[in-house]
Amino acid sequence: MRQLTISAAFALLAAPLFAQDAALLMGVDRYQEFRRVAGGTDVVVGISALRDAGYAVSSLENGAGGDMRRLLDRLAVDAAGAGRLVVGLSGRFVTDGRRTWLLPADAPAQPSLFTLENAVSIDSVLNVLAQAPGRAVLVLGVNASDTAQIDPYLRQGIGDLDIPQGVTVFSGPPNVADNIMVDAIAVQGRDVMQFVRNTRAVQIAGYQPGSLVMQADPIEVAAPARAGDPSLPFWEDAQAANTADAYRVFLLGHPNSQYAAEARRRLEQIENDPVFLAEQGESALNLNRDQRRAVQANLTLLEYDTRGVDGIFGQGTRRAIRNWQQINGFAQTSFLTTEQINRIDAQANRRQAEIDVADAAARAEAERLDRAYWEETGARGTQAGYRAYLNRYPEGVFAERATSALTPDPAPAPPPAADNGQARAQENALNINPVMARLIESRLSQLGFDPGSVDGQFDAATRRAIGQYQADRSISATGFLTQATLARLLADTFGR
Repeated sequence: MRQLTISAAFALLAAPLFAQDAALLMGVDRYQEFRRVAGGTDVVVGISALRDAGYAVSSLENGAGGDMRRLLDRLAVDAAGAGRLVVGLSGRFVTDGRRTWLLPADAPAQPSLFTLENAVSIDSVLNVLAQAPGRAVLVLGVNASDTAQIDPYLRQGIGDLDIPQGVTVFSGPPNVADNIMVDAIAVQGRDVMQFVRNTRAVQIAGYQPGSLVMQADPIEVAAPARAGDPSLPFWEDAQAANTADAYRVFLLGHPNSQYAAEARRRLEQIENDPVFLAEQGESALNLNRDQRRAVQANLTLLEYDTRGVDGIFGQGTRRAIRNWQQINGFAQTSFLTTEQINRIDAQANRRQAEIDVADAAARAEAERLDRAYWEETGARGTQAGYRAYLNRYPEGVFAERATSALTPDPAPAPPPAADNGQARAQENALNINPVMARLIESRLSQLGFDPGSVDGQFDAATRRAIGQYQADRSISATGFLTQATLARLLADTFGR
């Protein structure tokens, strides 16, 4: 790599001025309790190229859990002021479906959810990378064929990653991880996205701009950079905003600045990247947690699986949005506009109305059959008739009458259980609106727990169904919903 002048180094795209870029490379190919991972340490080969590109690089081969943790702690500190962040991890991964870990060399033979404290949490790494949105890359070297089930909760491989905005994730075989580092990320002017798209067996997730150059060509300027350059504060403001308007304002006020060329390049990139523009447009909507929950609930009602209704737009929600956009003729950016949110809401309300009509018709038909059966059995006033009716309709229209006739002196009913004030308060905090309430009742019914009328009103039948669902799923059966119970209920796919 050729030597750079001081002025050129300041102009590198990869970092805000005076910030130290950071990289972490960790690979494991020899495990104490698992078979070898071919090429597991290849990712560490990129250390020299990244150092030449201006990164402060930490690396570790076949490290134990404690050694890995020390390097991760260092990365968390370095990331606070970094303009570029690159992390390469390779070896054997495990997942519970939503979370993923890289196992250290000294991982136990039977890892479980409760013995992963020394493993590398990919979710935590992603949160650190979020400190440099748009300039943060995670490269995962993983053998796609390693998917064996470890226990009922863990399997080998990578699960659905909840990738923060602005973080790009590449995953592929361990023996190509170093190629991404050496031949793309550390190369001046190389478009990393184009390189990866032309590389076989590599998957891209998270932030996917049309072009991503992590190591820009040096920009020669007429004079050395000066700490007192009057355009520097305005350039730092433009970088912090990272919007087309911010770069336009900077160029208008400082057309001859040493940072003008870089501002023009970034402006062009933003204007030619529809996904980036869509991401900024959604961000400008400032959707709060409840509004995001409403979007997720509506998409779920429309049968686009968001993997939960928690107000967090993770990979499951982004995939659901993208699928909805495809079906409805919008650009598949996975980011929403006001028009799209309104249209999703309208479609959900229409769908709920259709469900209500269908449920009403089904209830009417069920009641008609119920009454007809009563006329042929219990209405005759015989013990056999009552029993025949109750055998078919134990909770039917005439069930109470038939039961009373068969039990002339019933034992007094137990007093109602005391209201669980804490459970009720937790449910009230969810702010469940009528549309969501109908969705919950409909979901209970689909899973085989009868909530009574699907009318958006949580009556005694609804509470009983919620309690039955909780007991069936080994959840404390209060009859009231918590955030965790609601998310599980809406994501549940199996009945009783």
